[in-house]
Amino acid sequence: MGRGVAFAPGEDSFLLEHGEIKTAKELFDIHESMRANTMWPKRSLKSLARRVERLREIGRLDVRTEEARRKAYYGRQTKNIRGE
Repeated sequence: MGRGVAFAPGEDSFLLEHGEIKTAKELFDIHESMRANTMWPKRSLKSLARRVERLREIGRLDVRTEEARRKAYYGRQTKNIRGE
């Protein structure tokens, strides 16, 4: 159940353009930088990630690329690969 402000068509087109190649954190950062120029409302990281998930559910957006998945995985890790 949505409780906030609805997504604008411009926001959806932004997510459709970048959703397959960017991680949720990268989408959030880009959205924040574009927000002042486009008059989009402030969104949380979780809100943007959930909207991308919904766009995938209805078939408007395909799955992320392998590179985007790898960046997201390593971005979540607190240690480097060797555990040092």
